[in-house]
Amino acid sequence: MPGQKRIEHVVVLMLENRSFDHIFGYRAGVAGLRGDESNLLEPTAPVSDANPSYYVSNGAPFAVPIGEGPGHSFADAQWQEYDNARGPGPGSPARNNGFVRNYRNELVFADRVRNPTPEEIRVVMESFAPGRLPSIDALADAFCVCDNWYSEVPGPTQPNRLYMHAATSVGYVHNDWSRIFDVRTIYNNLQDADYSWATYDFDQNEVREFSQVSNQADAFREFSSFAADVESGALPSYSFIIPRFFNKDQPANSQHAPQDARYGDNLVADVYEALRANSEVWDKSALIVIYDEHGGFYDHVIPPSNGVPNPDGINSPPPGDTASWIPKFAFDRLGFRVPAVIASPWVAKGKVDSTRYQHTSVLATLKSLWGLPEFLTRRDASAQPFDGLFAELEAPRGDTPQTLPRAVVTPAATSKDDPAYPANQPMDATQADMLMGVHGMMRTLHPGRHFHAHMHMAQGEASDFIRWCHGRTPGTTRRKPSRKGASHPSRSRKRGTSP
Repeated sequence: MPGQKRIEHVVVLMLENRSFDHIFGYRAGVAGLRGDESNLLEPTAPVSDANPSYYVSNGAPFAVPIGEGPGHSFADAQWQEYDNARGPGPGSPARNNGFVRNYRNELVFADRVRNPTPEEIRVVMESFAPGRLPSIDALADAFCVCDNWYSEVPGPTQPNRLYMHAATSVGYVHNDWSRIFDVRTIYNNLQDADYSWATYDFDQNEVREFSQVSNQADAFREFSSFAADVESGALPSYSFIIPRFFNKDQPANSQHAPQDARYGDNLVADVYEALRANSEVWDKSALIVIYDEHGGFYDHVIPPSNGVPNPDGINSPPPGDTASWIPKFAFDRLGFRVPAVIASPWVAKGKVDSTRYQHTSVLATLKSLWGLPEFLTRRDASAQPFDGLFAELEAPRGDTPQTLPRAVVTPAATSKDDPAYPANQPMDATQADMLMGVHGMMRTLHPGRHFHAHMHMAQGEASDFIRWCHGRTPGTTRRKPSRKGASHPSRSRKRGTSP
């Protein structure tokens, strides 16, 4: 078990919805972009003035300037990889050539942009130039970038996060935030082997959807306590950090489009610097920064479709999910590449690891590091662990940076009465789905109680409601949300419906 006695704390920060090429495509020394990769607006038609090629570039904006960003449902991923909603077939091989067409359709049909301009469409093909997101770039400089790491499902946020905890999405290839899952998780395995764990969140927390661990109130902590836990030596063996999905007193930092990515980049620095501040803890720690899925942004590498086992024999649509729009899927292909950085004093500076990893590689690594009793499913049993990285050095490095450079962001408004104040912003579709999912889950868990949430809440109100609902868990205390504050309309839509 390589590194077993060296790593006593594993911390995972899972951010949102960015592909590898979008974050690291122009980074030197990785399997990134050459600069000549492109998509046609109509992939099956010849190049013309009406059907131009959209080439990759390093001019990605911090925030998506119009609409809610590229589509990233299962159907969107099918279009992006195969230029076909039905996915692989004799006439639709995987070419990753449907990103531009899909995004144009998202702008027209979902965002109601009647005639999107080439500048608006090309956002899906754009990457960040090195240094534009200084924290994650500096972390990659100082430690290890994995340039062959894939999401588990070619689709949206929730299924990929479920795999991160349970090595399965229990047949779900779409988001259903109101669902309660009665399946075993990595947290059960940790407990059975006498290892401690905790999640740290700002608002939404998908681990609460697992009924076998959701009643363990002490393990659900607010991110504001993370640095103090590190400083006091109370950091558990395994920590999972969930970013802020809703604008509150500070803007959302999950990096879920259309958010300004700089806030999430600063969260990377917050987590790293808290760990690094206690040398005794840091010398025994590993920090993994990953993204749940690609978010619809272009990546040039075709996802694997070999050696990907269905985790538990449950296909989509799963039993009980009877919605007519749910696609069929056997969970035998991975999603697109996502950024991944592994930071530890036991990892060499500037390393690039091109081993094929995936989210369940974290679970396989925990099992290998600490001798956990069993794999959860066939998926984590087949995933490649990365604990060998921690066995390559003779001693922990003494040259790891104390701090990371940070992006400077000027808040749009500082007065809570200003409509531009972060908490007063209307919800986007993903936030509205999360809010109503928590509302539905609480009604299931507490029949007869009244829980008031509605689609027209401002983001701050929605955040307060979710935090208050979390306070329903025995042992936690959170205030009831105020009914004061601005209320804005928000629109809800189903991603992946564009032709």
